[in-house]
Amino acid sequence: MSRLDLTRYFLPIAPKLAGVEAELQRILQSDVEVVQKLADHVRGGQGKRLRPALVMLSSRFCGVETDDDVRFGAVFELVHTATLVHDDVIDHAQIRRSMPTLNRLWGNTLTVLFGDVLYLVAMSEAIACRSWRMMEIFAEVTTRMIEGELIQNDVLFKLDTSRKDYFDIQERKTALLFSGCTETGAVLTNRGQAECEAMRRYGLEVGRAFQLVDDLLDYTATSEQLGKPAFSDLREGKLTLPMLTLLERAPDEVRAIVRTIWDRGEEVPIPAEEEAKLRALIERHDALSETRSLALKASQNAVAHLATVQGDPATAELLRDIPEALLSRSM
Repeated sequence: MSRLDLTRYFLPIAPKLAGVEAELQRILQSDVEVVQKLADHVRGGQGKRLRPALVMLSSRFCGVETDDDVRFGAVFELVHTATLVHDDVIDHAQIRRSMPTLNRLWGNTLTVLFGDVLYLVAMSEAIACRSWRMMEIFAEVTTRMIEGELIQNDVLFKLDTSRKDYFDIQERKTALLFSGCTETGAVLTNRGQAECEAMRRYGLEVGRAFQLVDDLLDYTATSEQLGKPAFSDLREGKLTLPMLTLLERAPDEVRAIVRTIWDRGEEVPIPAEEEAKLRALIERHDALSETRSLALKASQNAVAHLATVQGDPATAELLRDIPEALLSRSM
């Protein structure tokens, strides 16, 4: 697995991303000791900042001349972080980005409440920008993300999880947040409906590719590469596309293995011989090829949508390359 190196994409927007970090530090300052303690831990385990970067790049591409993009970059990162915080509680996760999760250190109650604070702070910051359309996007994205979490938890540990369930979860929990990030630049520069929609669709397809690759990596990468245990999705009761495909192609054999894993409990690692058997079945039944194919198609669709929008040529090149860079993580 190749690591996602975003240096090339971050360099032209480095001052803006520094502004996002300053915004996050400002926003997450609290005179409530427990809130500050949790906020400091979250900031210490920061991710790649891909979502704020997409806000900055879309804004640079469309010609945003204010710092509103910086504030919305921070808003979308806060929403993403809040979702991860709540996900870790729901999934009983112990590790996130190679660090102990909040719920592991401070328990579920404080963690859930802190996630709620992050959502509300993000909402307050979005309102402060006084952009009605951006508020609509923010409200839509947040609502759909929570719907995705509800759908996901409704089908946990269910062998009859459908492909429709899977793609609904993927779009709501991941792709729509990406679409909000990339539409931001078009909205802040008052582009027409067609161009706003094209930038939205670009982000949606990038988000789909990103999630499909993530789902691949859960079955192909090592625990060290992932920063969490391999096969985590399966142990947590989530049937993503690779496993749905395998269940379709070898139902009798695979259903028995999955049931054994689930009966054992999600906190119990999968024995090495069982993991090896699953990997052999995945290879024998070519259960990953469809996921790879759909990720490639989403990447190509993203580039096609971007091509319909006029903007800064140098930034357009970066935006065209990002979907391919995401795909390289699975190679």
